[in-house]
Parts: sequence; C-alpha cells; structure tokens
Amino acid sequence: MTTVLTDFSSRLKWALTGRHDVTFVYLNNFEVEQYWEEPEILKLPSLSIGSAADVVHRMEELGIFLAGDQDIVLLKSLPSPDFISAAQALGFGRSRYIAPEHNNPGLNITASLLQCSATMDKLRELAQTAESPVYLVPFGTSEQEEELSHLTGIPLAVPSSMIFRQVNDKGYSRRLNKRLDIRQIPGVECASLEELASGFEQLKFVLEQGGRLVLKDSMGVSGKGITVIPDEARFQKCMSMLEKQAGKKGIRKINYVLEQWIDKICDLNYQILIDQSGGVEFLGVKESLVEQGVHQGHLMPSRLSEAQLGVIREAAVSIGEALYQDGYYGIAGMDAILDEDGTIWPNLEINARFNMSTYQLNIQQQYLPDGYYGLAKKYTLRLHRLLEYKELHAMLGEWMFRPENGEGLLINNFATVNAAFKSEGTIFSGRLYGIIIGSSPERLAVLDEAVEAALSSINEVR
Repeated sequence: MTTVLTDFSSRLKWALTGRHDVTFVYLNNFEVEQYWEEPEILKLPSLSIGSAADVVHRMEELGIFLAGDQDIVLLKSLPSPDFISAAQALGFGRSRYIAPEHNNPGLNITASLLQCSATMDKLRELAQTAESPVYLVPFGTSEQEEELSHLTGIPLAVPSSMIFRQVNDKGYSRRLNKRLDIRQIPGVECASLEELASGFEQLKFVLEQGGRLVLKDSMGVSGKGITVIPDEARFQKCMSMLEKQAGKKGIRKINYVLEQWIDKICDLNYQILIDQSGGVEFLGVKESLVEQGVHQGHLMPSRLSEAQLGVIREAAVSIGEALYQDGYYGIAGMDAILDEDGTIWPNLEINARFNMSTYQLNIQQQYLPDGYYGLAKKYTLRLHRLLEYKELHAMLGEWMFRPENGEGLLINNFATVNAAFKSEGTIFSGRLYGIIIGSSPERLAVLDEAVEAALSSINEVR
C-alpha cells in the first residue's frame, strides 16, 4: 500500500515515526541553542543584536503554519481569533492550541509550560487519553524539553539533548567537512587559549595579505558571539580579555572557531529531512538575507545555476548520511555562501533543528508554484499601544495575499507585533513576520516597497 503524503507535516510524521496517523505536539522553543552551551568555558563579552527575549519567545506562533489539522501547537498565549480566521481561510491554523494560564514574557515556551500545573495536567491527560500515538516535537531538544517529556508522559519524536548539543557545534561542522571532503573555509577549531593562539599563527597570513579573520562562538546564534578580526591588534585585544578571565576563573577552556573571512555574493540556507531509517530528503535551498550576522529572511527560489545547485545537493546528502551515523535524525539546515568568484562553500555550519525555513514549507507547497517567487522577512514596527490584527489587515489592504490573485503579503506570525508591549503610551518595538509572494523578482520588490510604505503609517500609531 502506498501512502500519499500531501503536506510537509505529514512527511515529517512519516520520517520521525514511520507512521502518519499520529498527533504531533509542536513546541517551537526558539533559541534553544543557549541551553547547549558548555558550562565553565571562557567567552568574550557579547552584545545581543537580536530583539528582546519577550519578542523572540513569541516566535513560537510560526508553528501554526507547520502543524497539521490533527496536531497541537503549544503557545505562550492563545492567538488572536482574527489572525487564526485569516490563517484558516488560507488552509492553515486548524490545529488545536494549548497555552499556560499566565504568560510570563521573560520565560521561553518550555519554562512557561513547566511552571503551569494546569497546563501540565492537560498534557498528561492528552498522553493518556489520545486515540492515536502522541509525540512531542520541539524546535530543538535541551534538558528542559526532556524534562517536559518525562513529566507529561509524551515521548519526544526527535533525538536526545546530548545529540543535539553535539551536532550543532560549529567545530563539529568543520570536522565533518574534513571527514566528508567538503570544500571548507580555511580555519581552526579551538578548545583552549593555547589552541586559539596557535590557530592565529597559522592564519595570520590572511591579515598580512589584506584579508580579515572572524572568531565565532561555536554555539552562538542570531549574530551573537561573532567577532571580525581586521588586524593583529584586534586579535590580541580579544586574547587579552580572555586571558584576564582565565586568571580570575582558573580555567583556560574555550569553544571557538577562527576562520578566514570570505567576501560573498550572497548567503544560502538549505534543508534536509533525515528519517529514522537514514533516508535523506533534500528540501530545497534559499538565499538568506543576513545583516550583521542576524537572519532577516529568505528569497526563494535561489538564483543558483544548475552546477551550483549540484554542489549543494551533493553536500546535503553527504551531511545527512553522516548526521544519521552520529545519531541525529529530523530536520537539519546548513548555512552556505556563494563567494565573489562564483564558488560555493557548502557548509559553514549545521543547524540540526528546525530553521526559519522549516516554517515556510507548507506555505511554499500551497502558494508558491513554479514560476513564482517568495520573500520571507520581518518588518519592524514602533508602536505606542496594542495593535489589533483587524486594524493591521485594514491598513495593509490591497497588499495582503489573496489566493485568487496569487500575490501579496501572507502574515505567518502576529504575536510578535505586540509581544514587547508594557503599558499604554510607552513606545515599544514589534516584529511582523510574513512572506511576500509575487510573479517575478521585480514584482516582489514592488510589493515589498508597498508593504513598507503601508507599515510606515502604522509606526508609532496612537
């Protein structure tokens, strides 16, 4: 008997469980990477470039567009009814939603659930009474999600936190590239201050030739922990700060990657789905929009040539097979770049977890046919008060996506718009996530400009 898998959520169920008649409980715990960091290591001071935690914690609403009709999405707060109605009109948002009784903006979704006894009871009851098997599906697994799984009796459909920690380390990506003979940016993995000093001696010729180096925290995320090294003086300043910490703490352990900086045409992101038997499905490649190391969105499809796509596909399958050998299965996304010579560097780092691209897959399948283009991005709003979805929809008007014309802005997260609200009259910054769909790259640019103009009338609205 052949099983027809009509949407990505069905394919994900089949890959993770070998069945499609299961219920997934989606836990979209963004920035789980912070819980994978090793204790007792030296780190350079880092300023967060990303938005405040209360906004990041509401990105879990993106899961509405990933879940299937029979699934459950765990949220910090229940979604706007008008937003859900709009999503349902497009064929999404028909899953169930469970949220804690009180939303503490400073807590991530997992911590919020663990602190709410009523919600925990509801999840335990679900595990015991559901007609079909129920699985917990997080963005990524840390000890927090393992605790939630244990306390509710809902098993994880993905590997352990130990595996997630291992394969999401940037040093692991470099070692895997070497093992698989994948083209790799010159660099070194550094586990101690001595290795960092030695690595710099190996790479300082790059500076002498007028290039730059970049020092990356191996578990950094969202632009955090990235230091560009334009000259030796900057490197020695970093070493001095680390040596000072080492003297105070009595440790010399670090977890950094030091690499040559590559001038590029564009950033790329591609995804794979690894099933429990080791099969690897290539899910596509997109151009990533990145500013100061922080992800801003995607352009799809990418503008790569067939030869360049071939390099990406070959790397994708090799990496997926190797990840499976090392105990990982599920979604993995790889960051790559196209340099100014037209060369693909296929694996800068592995994000073995859900990626922003993951939440776009069902939308792509339904509303981005061949010949159409998509621009996924976030828009920043400055507001004095809570903004209702109906008001936002009315202001965007003709620029909203409608299936009958196949173009416009499809909003896939509204919770982040008001997440930072504190009190009436106090300015706060919100984010609006959406995908602009158009019939050509030029049309995307026109629509994006129109949306920006419409949103500018909302900024600082009273």
